[in-house]
Amino acid sequence: MPVYDRNTLKTLIKEIKAGTFSSAYLLTGDRYLCRQAADQISRALCSPGGTVHPIDGDTEDGNATVAKLRNFSLLPDRQIFQVNGSRLFHSEKIARSLWNRAVKAMDNNRPERAVAHLRAMMEAGGLDSRDPGNDPGGLSAAAWKKHFGFAKPGSGLGWTEQLLKADTSHTSPPPAPSPTAEDHGEILQKALTTGIPENNTLLLLAEEVDKRKKLYKFFKKEQTVIDLGVDSGSGFQAKKEQRSVLREQVNTILEDMGKSMAPDVYEQLFERVGFHPVAVVMETEKVALYAGDKQQITLADLNAVVGRTRQEALFELTHALGEKNLKDALLLSTRLRENGIHELAVVATLRNFTRSLLLFRSLQEQEQYGIRPNISHRFFQEQCLPNLKRNERWKKELSGHPYALYMRFTTASLFPLARLRSWLRMILDAERRLKGSPVYSDTVLHHLILSMLTIEDKGNLQN
Repeated sequence: MPVYDRNTLKTLIKEIKAGTFSSAYLLTGDRYLCRQAADQISRALCSPGGTVHPIDGDTEDGNATVAKLRNFSLLPDRQIFQVNGSRLFHSEKIARSLWNRAVKAMDNNRPERAVAHLRAMMEAGGLDSRDPGNDPGGLSAAAWKKHFGFAKPGSGLGWTEQLLKADTSHTSPPPAPSPTAEDHGEILQKALTTGIPENNTLLLLAEEVDKRKKLYKFFKKEQTVIDLGVDSGSGFQAKKEQRSVLREQVNTILEDMGKSMAPDVYEQLFERVGFHPVAVVMETEKVALYAGDKQQITLADLNAVVGRTRQEALFELTHALGEKNLKDALLLSTRLRENGIHELAVVATLRNFTRSLLLFRSLQEQEQYGIRPNISHRFFQEQCLPNLKRNERWKKELSGHPYALYMRFTTASLFPLARLRSWLRMILDAERRLKGSPVYSDTVLHHLILSMLTIEDKGNLQN
């Protein structure tokens, strides 16, 4: 059977309403988009009547789910069993992706999502996530590689143990091993092959799947797969796809609420929220309600309702550093911590900012590019930028808007190379203190920023 996606989902819904449907559906990709599509499928299946029974994939008993599917209901209507966050399609092959999701959730101050991804990664690697002795951070490099299939990250993994201990959703002891029990995936495949009651339907929702697994191939051939994955990269095509998904979500909300939005407001909304479909939906609803009786949502409405995102706040910090504004830099670092942004995320931002300045300052030192102090934007764009872009090595770093690149070079010209190199050493020292020192994190960050912006007073650094 064909694999459906968000562009062909409407076709699938029409087929279901026309009476053509499967016993089981697998929805994979973005968590919110999967939930949204599952609701549409459930409404189509239950149009004559029916009930949806949600099942938490984190605590699911696979045998119990199959037993429910096989049972005939006393009710005449359709019975839908929806497993949210199914792990039947996990393997060590997707452990890296699950780990990246966990780290990203921690960076965004979402420990509940981080622990869910962490436990999923552990179980994909064959570790019982309820056993305290299986903390990933405590594994040796060899054991990590064996279970998860990729190299163990560097230091600073103590948060995994803290996160697992703080999670109260998995308090039951590990079950006794059952060497004769069949794999849950095999049991499910057998049940669907032999047949389940006509009025029973299974929906499996999974953010990550190993497409090489036998169960996935079975679903693709015999049941129905809906792939709602969206490229999470930062390239042009990835960003274009992300914008398209977000615009669809916003347009649906605006249509339902009888509102419209100017193109520049769309872009501002997407920039502030980032690629988080559920967040975009919530923020759109908020700003539409704030607009009241007005038909079109303006930028003023957006500014009044949608606050600064993590990315914006971090950008303001680097901007203050670039302006050598010590007062604002210290104040912004405090606000970042108050808003729940992890101290290591702040340090990572400062490291990336410094590396960027170091690159642009180094390029200025090379005479062939013709970048001199106080050159005009026009001269930079017409004369310098073409020379810079001939070097394929820096293609990614020089792919931005010409004026934005000009301003980066202007900022970099304010800092000597020796000073920027010393910043990298300071940032490394601060990271070590945050990971292994009892000193309060805000104190470490304030000391780092003070050192970065007062280093000139401690010696005469030369270019």
